[in-house]
Amino acid sequence: MQEKMQEFLSKLGKTASNAATRAGNKAEELKEVSKLKSRISSARSDIGIAKKDIGDYCYKLFKEGKIDDPTITELCEQIRDSYEEIQNMENMIEETREEFREKAESIGEEKL
Repeated sequence: MQEKMQEFLSKLGKTASNAATRAGNKAEELKEVSKLKSRISSARSDIGIAKKDIGDYCYKLFKEGKIDDPTITELCEQIRDSYEEIQNMENMIEETREEFREKAESIGEEKL
């Protein structure tokens, strides 16, 4: 009976030890994978920054009339059109504000 108990405890100890080792290995795996994913994320961010810089440079060349590529020209024209649209909307905002300022001032004058 005592021998079976020792055998059971020995197996239980090995099982617990194996489980702890597996858990430790899994934790180490997760740590390493997390580090690599972080590096991937950083590299993707660097790519995004470089692409933006390329775009800014191409748009600068487009404005200087130094772009010959039709695809880049078309994309730059879209950017230019969007800038113009933004400027028009900002002008409309200013005009709207001015109209409401004038209305507010006239309301204030009527009360006097």
